[in-house]
Parts: sequence; C-alpha cells; structure tokens
Amino acid sequence: MIQKRPELLVEPPVALRMTSPSCFGRCYITLTQSLHLTMSGAPAGPAGTGKTETTKDLGRALGIMVYVFNCSEQMDYKSVSNTHSSLSIVSLPGSDVARVALIPAQRLTISWQGSATAQLTSCGNIYKGLAQTGAWGCFDEFNRISVEVLSVVAVQVCSVQQELVKEVMMMVVVIMVMMMMMMVMTVMMVLLVVKSIQDAIRYKKQRFNFLGEEISLNPSVGIFITMNPGYAGRTELPENLKALFRPCAMVVPDFELICEIMLVAEGFIEARLLARKFITLYRLCKELLSKQDHYDWGLRAIKSVLVVAGSLKRGDPDRPEDQVLMRSLRDFNIPKIVTNDMPVFLGLIGDLFPALDVPRRRDLNFEALVRKAVVDLKLQAEDNFVLKVVQLEELLAVRHSVFVVGSAGTGKSQVLRSLHKTYQIMKRRPVWTDLNPKAVTNDELFGIISPATREWKDGLFSSIMRELANITHDGPKWILLDGDIDPMWIESLNTVMDDNKVLTLASNERIPLNPTMRLLFEISHLHTATPATVSRAGILYINPADLGWSPPVSSWIDRREVQTERANLTILFDKYLPTCLDTLRTRFKKAIPVPEQSTVQTLCHLLECLLAEEAVPADCPKETYELYFVFAAIWALGGAMVRDQLMDHQAEFSKWWLTQFKTVKFPSQGTIFDYYIDPKTKKFEPWSKLIPQFEFDPEMPLQACLVHTSETIRVCYFVERLVARRRPVMLVGTAGTGKSVMVGAKLASLDAEEYLVKNVPFNYYTTSAMLQAVLEKPLEKKAGRNYGPPGHKKLIYFIDDMNMPEVDAYGTAQPHTVIRQHLDYGHWYDRNRLSLKEVMNVQYVSCMNPTAGSFTINPRLQRHFSVFVLSFPGADALSSIYSTILTQHLKLGNFPASLQKSVPQLINLALTFHQKIATTFLPTAIKFHYIFNLRDFANIFQGMLFSSVECIKSTQDLVKLYLHESNRVYQDKMVEEKDFDLFDKIQAEVVKKIFDDMDETVEWTRSLNMYCHFANGVGEPKYMPVQSWELLTQTLAEALENHNEVNTVMDLVLFEDAVRHVCHISRILEAPRGNALLVGVGGSGKQSLTRLAAFISSMDVFQITLRKGYQIPDFKADLASLCLKTGVKNVSTVFLMTDAQVADEKFLVLINDLLASGKRLSALECLQ
Repeated sequence: MIQKRPELLVEPPVALRMTSPSCFGRCYITLTQSLHLTMSGAPAGPAGTGKTETTKDLGRALGIMVYVFNCSEQMDYKSVSNTHSSLSIVSLPGSDVARVALIPAQRLTISWQGSATAQLTSCGNIYKGLAQTGAWGCFDEFNRISVEVLSVVAVQVCSVQQELVKEVMMMVVVIMVMMMMMMVMTVMMVLLVVKSIQDAIRYKKQRFNFLGEEISLNPSVGIFITMNPGYAGRTELPENLKALFRPCAMVVPDFELICEIMLVAEGFIEARLLARKFITLYRLCKELLSKQDHYDWGLRAIKSVLVVAGSLKRGDPDRPEDQVLMRSLRDFNIPKIVTNDMPVFLGLIGDLFPALDVPRRRDLNFEALVRKAVVDLKLQAEDNFVLKVVQLEELLAVRHSVFVVGSAGTGKSQVLRSLHKTYQIMKRRPVWTDLNPKAVTNDELFGIISPATREWKDGLFSSIMRELANITHDGPKWILLDGDIDPMWIESLNTVMDDNKVLTLASNERIPLNPTMRLLFEISHLHTATPATVSRAGILYINPADLGWSPPVSSWIDRREVQTERANLTILFDKYLPTCLDTLRTRFKKAIPVPEQSTVQTLCHLLECLLAEEAVPADCPKETYELYFVFAAIWALGGAMVRDQLMDHQAEFSKWWLTQFKTVKFPSQGTIFDYYIDPKTKKFEPWSKLIPQFEFDPEMPLQACLVHTSETIRVCYFVERLVARRRPVMLVGTAGTGKSVMVGAKLASLDAEEYLVKNVPFNYYTTSAMLQAVLEKPLEKKAGRNYGPPGHKKLIYFIDDMNMPEVDAYGTAQPHTVIRQHLDYGHWYDRNRLSLKEVMNVQYVSCMNPTAGSFTINPRLQRHFSVFVLSFPGADALSSIYSTILTQHLKLGNFPASLQKSVPQLINLALTFHQKIATTFLPTAIKFHYIFNLRDFANIFQGMLFSSVECIKSTQDLVKLYLHESNRVYQDKMVEEKDFDLFDKIQAEVVKKIFDDMDETVEWTRSLNMYCHFANGVGEPKYMPVQSWELLTQTLAEALENHNEVNTVMDLVLFEDAVRHVCHISRILEAPRGNALLVGVGGSGKQSLTRLAAFISSMDVFQITLRKGYQIPDFKADLASLCLKTGVKNVSTVFLMTDAQVADEKFLVLINDLLASGKRLSALECLQ
C-alpha cells in the first residue's frame, strides 16, 4: 500500500503531536485507503478543523516527508510543473535537518532548525520532485488557484497516465497536451498530470514519461489538497479534477476531548473537569457575546489558551489548577473582548469558576520598563495603555501572528511603538519593518513569474521576510503590515500564520518564519477577513474607551513650552471638551464622518496656530487663553458641519453653544462662526472686515476668478495657518462651491522661493502606482535614502477629488494607502528596487465632493486631516459675488451708468431662475446629465462678459442677453420637447415676476434670440445679437465655401437648426476654457458643424487616427504633438474626439485631467 525507503524516513524536530480524537482516526483511514486505491486525498472543511495537520501527522506517523505548499492565484501551471528540474531528499544522519535539492542545476534548501532558511533559486518542479522522491505534497487552500491553472494541472497529470497505457494513446495525448498547454484554457489539462502519476503507480512503473521526459517513480508519493469551501477568493474545482481526489470531510472535532488530552499533556491532573468548563465557556461566549469579526472560539484559539495555561502551571506549580486555567482563560481572552461584552464575559468566568478571584500575573519590572518607554516617547503612561502594551507582549509570546485591531486614532501605533521602545531599553536589538500591503499589487507584494521569460521578480513582502530571516541575532524581528485586510493577499500568508511558519511563493521558494520573527497586522476591522485568517492569529482589540481623548491632549499640552499656558489649557480642555464631544456624538451632522480623535487633533492644531507668542504673550490673563480656546474649539468641532436642505447644523450648533457656554460673549448678530478674533483688540470682529477689494481682470476666465465672501475668507484664514504649520488640510463641499479655485489661489499666493506646489487630480482610474509616480516626480534624492523637494523648499501636494479613485471589492481605494503610509511613517517603497524612500518636507492639502465618487475616505486616512466644509454659497453671497463682477465689467466697458442700477435686479433674476431650474429638472437614469450647479451659474455670466457697449444699451438689452445665455447653459442640456416647454414657462414666470415691463422681451427671445461672434460677418469677432437670419445664413454659407477651398470639402445644407448649432458651438469655442460635449445620433452633423465653427474662429482641428493596437502610449504621443502645436507654435486648435475613437476608457482620464487643470500641458507631461 505505502512503501517506505530508508532514505525517505524523516526524523522531525521534537514538536507537539496533534491530538487525535476518533474523527481524525477515520480521516487517517480515508486518506490511507485513497493511497491504497492509487488516488489522492482532499480533506475539506472549515478553518481550524485540522485538515493540514491531519495530513502532516499521518506522514509523520509513517515516517514520510510532507511538504506544505500554500496555493494562491499567483501560481500558474509552470510553477507546479517546470520540466527542467526534479526533487530529491537527503537525510543527514545524527541531525534533524531534512534537505531538499533541485536536480541537476537548481537548489531548494529547507532546514528545520531554529534559525534555518529556505532558499530557492528558480522555479522548481513540484510534481516531478514529489514523484521521484516519494515525498508527500500537501497543497493548502488548493481552491484559491484560478480555474485556468487548475485545468492545466489536470492536463499535466493525465498526460503522463495516458502514456503508460498504450504507446498509441500516448502519442495522441502528448499532442493534445501540447496543444492544450499552449491554449492554457481547457479543463482537460489538469487531469493529465495528477492522473499520470497515479496510473504510473497503479501499473507499478519504475520509470514513466512525464510531459515528454522520462523520470523515475517512487511509489510512496502522495498528493493531498486541502480546501475551505465557500470562503472568499475560492473557486469551484472542475468535476474531472475532483474525480482524482478522494474527499474527506473534516467536521468540527470533539473540542472537549482535545482539550482534555492537551491539559493532561501540559501536566494538569483534573483535566476532564477543567476541559468541560473550558469548552462550556467558549460555547457560551460564542452564543451570548456580540458577533464581532475578530472573535474566534475555535480550535486554534483553544490551543493557544492551553499553551498559556501550561506555561502558568509550570511557572507556579503550587497554585490550584482551576485558578491556573481561570487566569489563562481570562487574561488571554480579555485583550480581544469589546467593552460592551466585557461584563458578560467576566460573568461567565465567575459562574464557571465561582469564588475564584485570581490576580493577573504581573511582571512589575517589565511594566516599569514599559512606563519608562512610554514617557521617553512623550506619551502618557496610563494604566490602560500600559496594560495594552503588556497584553501585546503576552500575545507575542504565544502567537507568532497578532492582529492589533481598533478604530482610527485609538492608539494602535503607539502601543506598538511603546513595546518596540521597551525592547530597545532592554537592549534586545528589536528590528521593525513596516509596509502597507494594499499600497502595492499582489504581484508586487509576493513576486511574480514573468509569463514571457519565466524570470522571477521578487516581491516586497518576500524580500523583507527573507532579509529579516537572514539576521542572525536573537532579538525580536517584526514585520508590521499596516493596511486593510482582504483575502486576496492575506491568505497567501496562511502557511506563515499557522504552525507551518513558512512562506510559499509562486516560484516554489520557501522562506521560514524563524522563532524570533513575528507578523503584526495593524487594522481597523476584520470585516473582509475569512474565518481561516482570523483563527490563525492572536487578537489585541483596542477599545475607543480604553484611552479616550485625554492622553493625546495631555501629551500635546506637555510639549507646550510656557508653564502658564499648560496650566490654563488643561483647565479649558476639561471644562469644554467632555460636554462638546458627548453632544456631537448624538446631535449634529458633519459633511463626512470625522473620527472623534481627529476632531480633538484639529483643536490642538488650531491652538498651535492661534497661540503664537506675538498673539498670546506669556503673561497674558487666563481670559485671553479662554477666548482663543473657544474660537479654536468652535471651528474644530463645527467646521465640518453641514448645511443641508433640512437643517443648518452650524447654526444649530451655534445656538447650542451660546446656551451651554456663556463665559465668552459673542456679538448678538449672526452665529458664532461669523466672527474672528482681532489680534490687537482681542475682540470678536465680523469676517467681512477681512474681505479684500475685488479687482476685475477682463483677461482672466471667470472660472479662475475668486471673489471673496465671508465664508471663503474664514476658510482661507485656517488653511493659511495650518499650511504654515505643515498640517494636512481638507476642504469638503459639493461640486461648484469653489474649493479648487480657492485652494489654488491660496497656494499660488505662497512665496515661490519657499514653497513648491504640485497639483494631483484624482480620478476613477488613479492607481497607487500612478499616484506614486506623480508624487515622486518633483522630488530629488538627498543623502542616503532620503528624498525631498529641490533645495530647501517645502512641497505641497494639492490633491483634488480625493474620493474619486475606484474602491475595490474589499473597500480599499489603492491611492489612499500610499498617502496614509507616508503620513503615518514618513516613507514609501521604491516599486522597482524594493527599497525604502524617506520623503521629507512635503505636506498635503486636499479637496473632495462628498456627493460623488466613494463619498468618504478611509477613517484612518481621514483622521490626519483638519476638515472644513465649504457650503454652497447663500443667496446673499452669490448676489455679492456676481454683482461685483458684473458691475466692474460694466464700468470697464463704459456702459451707460443706468445699467448699473439694473444689476441687483438681474442678479435676483439669475438666482431665482437657477434655483427653479435646479429643483425642477432633476437627474434621472436617462437624463443623468441634468445637473445644474454653480458652474452653470458662472458660465452664464462668462457669456455676459462677452458683451460690449454696442449691443447693450438698455436694461432690456441686458435682460435679453441674460435670457440667451441661460438658454445656452440650461436649455441646451435638455432632450425632450416637454422639458423645453416647461423651461420656457418657468423662464417667463420668473422674468415677469422680477421685471414688470419685460413681456415683449420674453416673447422676442422665443422667436429670435441668438447672439454670436460673427453676427456682423466673419473676421469681426464681436458678440452681437443676430438681426437677420438671412444675413447669418449667407455669412455661414460664405464661410463654408472658404473652408472647402482649403480643407476637405464638406457638403452641408445650412438649415435653421444647423445654423443655430454652429452659433452655439462657436460661442463655446470663443469662451475661455470652453469645452463642448455634443450629444446626438450618428450623422447629425456634430463633427461637420464643429469643423465649420472652428474655421470661423480661425482654429485648426486636430483628431487622432485609430489603428490596430492603438493604446494609451499612442494617445499620449498624439496629445504631446497637440501640446507642441498649441504651446510652442501658438496655433489655436480644436481637439475633436468622437465616441468611436475612445478605444480605451482610460483615454477619458487624460481628457478629464486636461479639462480639470484648465492649463495647457507640456509635451513632456503628456508623454508621462
């Protein structure tokens, strides 16, 4: 049945054997029978039921080497069947080392000694090696491999089998195999490798043909696969592949029996009674405690507690056994219990172990060192925090993988840093390497075999783990994976996190996790982790209530230099903050979710900005400190509050504050957000006092003009001060509220000798690699691995539309991970060299629209930013902005003075009409483009700025022009006749309501209301009303004739709608930043009319030419030539692109970036 050879017998290192209840005995019989029947075994079942350990234990009992291979979607068929190498085992007498070598030229070394390493220089032949040596291969999580690869594996097995039956059959099958391997797609390809080995054993071959190469066969070879059916990231095996394996269902084992046996093994006398209590507790916890993703009451958790109990018993042999077990159960599980479940858990402990009150085991010397480390890090050595550090140390002593779980800002990183610092004080030479696994792709994380060259490209995690494994000293070595969990990457670490402690790569390299190495995962939740992942690691859960806001505030106050300031701030935080935070949790709504710790952090940052020595001298009274504290507090707490259709939460917060706190008096008018502190008088003054005089520049596009209001001034006030302090800032607001313009203007006003600004617009297709390339572009190498902006400048990354990138299936936006890694650790990794890059002297300013994209961003990134909301301007603010613009236009254009008196009425008309249109014409699935915001409002007035004194002589002319522009901006979007009629009706009602004597004007606009730049003929660009359709048609006919003389002939019939569309397109082309999206059925004249309009405006037309294989690089090259033409040669050009020319949706990303920036890109930027 199973043949043994002396050289195959392996003496493994002394280790705990698996506890074997009766169900495992049945599994042994099933697996051995499958080998007797020349089949393979397939244990399947939930996580922690002993699938892999059963296979390993069976091999150990038979003295056969068992190799565990962790399967992943990165494995391909060549990884498991390279035809150029084979595997042999050499047993070294008198040692516990089993060495595996690849023959003839490739080598795999696996050592079972404590500090041993596993090296593989190239891809090995797993199946071929197993067949020749007779060792067993256990392919863990086999159903994680993609279906295509599984198909190929089946092909490889079957090909060899069929060769053994008949020579003719062999020739046919070999041909079939070669064809199918080239296709790499058919299900038959998996059948041909495993079945070939099985048939060779069945026919008792000593040598057999394996994919065209004759190799020897050791009949003791066994192939086993384990599977977690139904878990995320799994695939269903093809039926013909299932037929090669005998299934073995691994059900939940008898926990009580296992527990009893292990307690006996650990030296407990009352093992049966204690095992019953143990399992009863875990069963009740599973039933009565809340359902948390990080709770695990399975076999692996049981084993870990038993290890702790054995250690405690040996350390205190005189203590009663029930006390030892009770202490183990309590102290090991409390770190993962959430606050609400703690009373229930302690109650269950008390019921099962009545009248026992055993103090937790404490190492007072170690705790003293922890407190010293915490103080050295300028943190607060509070009991709860020190306890978390001690609990982490205890977990690391039992588990080699630990999840540190907690919401944003709860102190996870500081717990890790404190323990690391403690090790440094103890002179244990700790090594810490951090990375964010979601900042790179899975291939970049674990490495990849090039499909073309079969060369192995190492991964970031594999290189880090190999580097730490090669460090010889016995100090603790941590790999900290700080990023979201998802099955696609973390389950590639299954064999590292379980008792195998080895990383299996797609190249078949096996890197061991030596006894001094630990995997640490810093995460906010485990929503997307499978039970297979959760069960493999210890859990340290940091409840938000464990630390609260007080320790970070105390640490910040301790860093302040003035003693009187520290004393006053301590009192003020205790006076205001508890009440405010309690109210904020239940009453007021923010535009985006902002973690509580982030709110407190923003308050500290604002106080840093406000409590400058010149504003608050050291001898100032406590009332001054309270004045500035209140000012900072209302903006830290209420600056992100939203003003929606139901409620103005800032106004409501203002009322609550004035009712709750009366020490600091505010002016009676308006809200508490309407005032700032005058640095000289130390009194509240209205923000309107800081509004600068607006100077209208006719040459500047209206979209780039920034007319300050009280709201923009107050946001700029805080942005300016936080940027000066190098603190990240985020502005939040709906589309068209002026976020980007305001931030752009503020950053442009900075000293160019001191600051460098890099605009980074995000879109749906932005990836972490693309973002990192953009972020690195303005950096230069300093000393060593340090990078920074040129010279001594400070670099500001302005990230627009921060929440636009795609969110993957597990809730992560990849670009955000790069930013968070830099904000948390100050570095990122070079993607090619896999080396660390320390990035200094940079900061982030961002904008986002909470009604678009992913709506929010990860709270762990969000917490770094001070958030301010830029709401849709109110009617008064809009009236002020556009009255100022239009009035100055009329003054500069020498319009009649009487027109200026009509400006307030016209602005009122525009605001009322815009509000009516925005609330009446709502977007639907068909009319998704019915979105009317402030950009449309600005486009109307941009068109009105084309006017000259020749066409505007009276108020009636001004209203006519407004009605024309509103038709172009609003009505041109509409697609149905009934929408046109409703639009006309609303327009007439609003005009008659505000202007009593405009009935004739409204009627005129319906019959003939057309303005264009060639009303008086081509070559005289003046924006004038069209007086005669006949004259306009004749002008266009002449322009068409002139166009046909020098360009490709266009045979157009200029009917009325065509004439109108040419005028509409020309109006857009003549406008600054004028870009048009022409929607219509094919053949309706979109391209032809655009070419005619461009010719009239003296513009060239540029179009790309699609060809086979036209991709992004070709498109970038075309854009580069366009940039050279417009930028260097100064040739005005229309870039005309049709939907048929969008060969890849990512083309639109480049177009979007060009439109969003509003600038001409250099040729180099286009190519990049």
